[in-house]
Amino acid sequence: MVLAAGRGERMRPLSDVLPKPALPLPDGPVVSAALRLAAAAGAPNITVNLWHLADRMEHALRGLGLEGTTIVTSREETLMGTAGGLALARSRGLLGRSGPLLVVNGDCLLSLDLGALLERGTSSDDLVTLALMLHPDPRRWSRVVLGAPGKVGAMLPPGPPAPDEVPFLYPGVMVVSRQALDALPVQPGATPDALWEPARAAGRLGGVVVSGRWREVGSPSGYLTAALDQLAGRSAIDPTASVDPGAALRATFAGNRARVAAGAVVEESVLACGAAVGRGARVSRSVLLGPVEVGEGAVLTDQLLAAPLPLGG
Repeated sequence: MVLAAGRGERMRPLSDVLPKPALPLPDGPVVSAALRLAAAAGAPNITVNLWHLADRMEHALRGLGLEGTTIVTSREETLMGTAGGLALARSRGLLGRSGPLLVVNGDCLLSLDLGALLERGTSSDDLVTLALMLHPDPRRWSRVVLGAPGKVGAMLPPGPPAPDEVPFLYPGVMVVSRQALDALPVQPGATPDALWEPARAAGRLGGVVVSGRWREVGSPSGYLTAALDQLAGRSAIDPTASVDPGAALRATFAGNRARVAAGAVVEESVLACGAAVGRGARVSRSVLLGPVEVGEGAVLTDQLLAAPLPLGG
């Protein structure tokens, strides 16, 4: 199951237009990284939960078909939280009837080797098994500490590690046993309270160190940085975008239905969902999302412009 229902408060104003997992990137919407990871792990069926701007999220999933994998959605009338979303999808028969469940956060970019995680998640007595990575910045993100071999001893808030502590990062990937999944009530609930703490109290919260890459996409600046990293100095133009031959794009992603007029110069920016740059305008290090327009000859630097999409747009 890929989790994609949240509000994305820190991503506003962009998340007022699209759910964070649906934000477009040169390599596909943010959620596509989680879908590819699950498919590479051998998941034949992937369920994605939806709540905030559910129609937009569903639209972003179209065309992301993965060979050998079926993608279905689980809409939530009210936000159920991570554990509640799992329980609701289970009650709808969307998560199978037996075996463990791979759960991946849909709002980050990740490419991980999950072999050791899947092996432990299917062969141990863990109620929940967390993927872990050596922590890149313990002062910024919560820390996980391993106690007995393969068991999570503590989950701590951001802060400097103790002198003898080896801090790990939880990158948003876990295996949930069928026992733990079946015990979840169909009501709003967060993963730490409903899954992790009961498993840890029972001595059955496992942790496996995995290798690979993980990137948080938590804020507009983080989103733009992720796009620029994927571009690696080049520009990318969506087939539905219109860029005049007399315009100049430099390390820019012109996404779906973006329009750039003659004489415009756009640098290190993202334009998508019908955003337009007028003749002779200059745009730098900015994100334009939705039916917004930079007028003829205007100069825009380090800005976020976002406008709601029209119905059906």
